[in-house]
Amino acid sequence: MMKKKGVEKLFRLAYIDAMTGVLNRNAYEERLKKLRKPTANLKDIYIVSIKLSSLKEINKTYGRRTGDEAIRIVAELLKVCFDENTYIYRISGNEFICIAEKDIRAYIAELRDDIGFKWCDVPYNLDVSMGYASYDNSFDGTRL
Repeated sequence: MMKKKGVEKLFRLAYIDAMTGVLNRNAYEERLKKLRKPTANLKDIYIVSIKLSSLKEINKTYGRRTGDEAIRIVAELLKVCFDENTYIYRISGNEFICIAEKDIRAYIAELRDDIGFKWCDVPYNLDVSMGYASYDNSFDGTRL
């Protein structure tokens, strides 16, 4: 039992972002290694990139503590908008990547709609840049 807790603690230290509780860049790099393997099942992979564009302005105007709060808000919004089968990574200070093995366009639309309304009680603009890409390897080359 004690050994299991030690392994869990090491996993958290290695792969979880301490500020937001989402997966970190190390976990993201590991996931990419798995996806690059020839044996990887890449059917319906969706990748969403989210950047808190206003972080520099928030930090400058309200201070870094408020900037950290804005980062946590974006992470929480991602957790709310995407289901448990979507991996959420904080890959740098203000950038997140979400990876899912299913069509998540409806979740992306919900995120886009919610970003301006759910957090309207904060004194700063929560400007987020977002883009996504999908990959489907089921194409066999015979269709035109």
